[in-house]
Amino acid sequence: MRLPATWAEVRLTDVCELNPRLLAEIRPSDDLPVTFVPMSAVNESAGVIDKPEERTFGEVARGYTSFRERDVLFAKVTPCMENGKAAIVGQLVNGLGFGSTEFHVLRPTPAVLPEFVFSFVRQQAFRDRAASAFVGTGGLQRVPPDFLARVKIPLPTLPEQQRIVDVLQQAKVVAKAKQSISEQIDQLVRTAYWEHFGAWYTTDGLIDPVRISDCIADSQYGISEAMEEHGTHAVLRMNSITSSGWLDLSELKYASLSAKDIASTELQDGDLLFNRTNSKELVGKCAVWRPVAGAFSFASYLIRLRLKSEMLPEYLWATLNSAYGKYRLANSAKQAVSMANVSPTDLGRITVPLPPLAIQDAFAKFVRTVEALRSQMLSKLDAFAELQTIVSQQALIGELTPTWRDDHANEIAKAVQTRDTLLRERGAMIDPSATITATPSAQAEMTVRPARHWLLGQLSAFQRQVLTAFTVYCQSSGEPLLVEDPDVFARFCDDTTVTEQLQVFGTSHGNRIRRTLSQLAALGLIAKVALPKVDPESGERDYLKAFRPLRNDEFTRLADVQSLRKALSADDDHGHYHFQAQLDYETSQRAGAGSMFQVISIEDDEGKDFTHLVDQSRRYASLDDLKVDLASALKVAAKQIELEEK
Repeated sequence: MRLPATWAEVRLTDVCELNPRLLAEIRPSDDLPVTFVPMSAVNESAGVIDKPEERTFGEVARGYTSFRERDVLFAKVTPCMENGKAAIVGQLVNGLGFGSTEFHVLRPTPAVLPEFVFSFVRQQAFRDRAASAFVGTGGLQRVPPDFLARVKIPLPTLPEQQRIVDVLQQAKVVAKAKQSISEQIDQLVRTAYWEHFGAWYTTDGLIDPVRISDCIADSQYGISEAMEEHGTHAVLRMNSITSSGWLDLSELKYASLSAKDIASTELQDGDLLFNRTNSKELVGKCAVWRPVAGAFSFASYLIRLRLKSEMLPEYLWATLNSAYGKYRLANSAKQAVSMANVSPTDLGRITVPLPPLAIQDAFAKFVRTVEALRSQMLSKLDAFAELQTIVSQQALIGELTPTWRDDHANEIAKAVQTRDTLLRERGAMIDPSATITATPSAQAEMTVRPARHWLLGQLSAFQRQVLTAFTVYCQSSGEPLLVEDPDVFARFCDDTTVTEQLQVFGTSHGNRIRRTLSQLAALGLIAKVALPKVDPESGERDYLKAFRPLRNDEFTRLADVQSLRKALSADDDHGHYHFQAQLDYETSQRAGAGSMFQVISIEDDEGKDFTHLVDQSRRYASLDDLKVDLASALKVAAKQIELEEK
């Protein structure tokens, strides 16, 4: 969509200094205390620095990243960047801070608020674009500085920035609630652990100590296959384990595995997954595997541990996540460049107490109860978090503040002149059409259309070329692109239209193209659909992921939600909306989830597609469950939704 007329679109480096150096004239004495921020000190859920350390300037003056009050830290290394590790610096000891070299530092100029910059770089859409610009290989991929130097930011005036920041602060209640629940549960587990096993830790040493290796029946490294958006197995990676030892299955990648790899990396209830390679702060994370629907494997930076009968996995999990376990793991880790490693041999040398099996079993039952409670509470908050993401997206392109702009037109007109003067002083190129003082009526009449001009301008060169090639290809073939059919997707990648558009980027872009199409669909620039495919030999029907261009009469996802919400709100007591859902039971049946279904498509009475309102990968037990998700997406009561199966 078009930005409001009083907004400008400028490069991020027009309003922020990128990775500024510490000036020689303000260098303090070596014994002055300063704040130190390792990567682990940044809480990715809340976006804050919650565990800063204090060191002397002499200890951190060389080899670390410097910053000062109100700078914005943005993690550049995978998986920290994808997880959202970013924060605004504050409360620095003596006004000076130093931290991991894996941070980019953004220092806002007077033209922009740090909170506005922070909200912009924390968006999922921004992180997806940053991930597409990664350089490096394997676990050492990083966002290069030139990505931040060329990316553009939509810039309102300072008064409107403050208004947007205030609105987004109110929306953070969900993230705070989620963080609070996680911390309370972690504390509950730690307390229970010491109540059960504290007697085995004495000032004279451990009671009944054993080496961990004596209790391991089997260990197995993970796979090294290339991962993409689809495959036979979901692959657990470093970021699939939280820093406190819980599994996070929200951002999975997939691989197509051989029979040998499938057999060797099979996961069973109670297997321990140990993160052998990561940053020094995060290496040694571990989690207990619990079976869930679908086929899973794990990547090479993880090790699967299967224990002998005398030690239960919940006990060893809690021990390694305890203060004692973290201390022993930190001492066992071997540093290499910016990564640390704890090998199975190093892990096996660590000694731990071996309490009676009956006490371990009582603790294990407690952990399983807590796991179920945690999953139930966080799943409900996740649904609200999706709405929070939409609120953030709308706010950062001016959709939440049109009335406020109307009421403060004079103040904004003056602020535009101040902002543009500051921008020109830094040599920023300003589009004149973006800075015309808008009348209240003109702003109120702005509409959302699928062209999404601002989003298109934010795409990387590769993303724009893929979008162009995809559109031309689909228009020529007259069909959606079935990306989960290897033959169809290979023909697309080898098509002259595609190769000519992408030749400047080299060759062999299959996985990158597939990932880019998923990103374009997430941004609402193309549509994701599910299409049936029948196996000619077995006659079985499966539904595969496909993409198609947006239709001429098709609004963006947000506009669909807004128009439906408006229609329903005309008479909240009596307004109803009728949907028809086409459902897929066969895929769930083959995955062992009999009687459940996934969504193929959802349409209204006029045949308009609203499939995007739900997650097509989710399995539902009933139409009522599906109705709840539809109502949540529309922010209406479930009773206002009428739903029937096609």
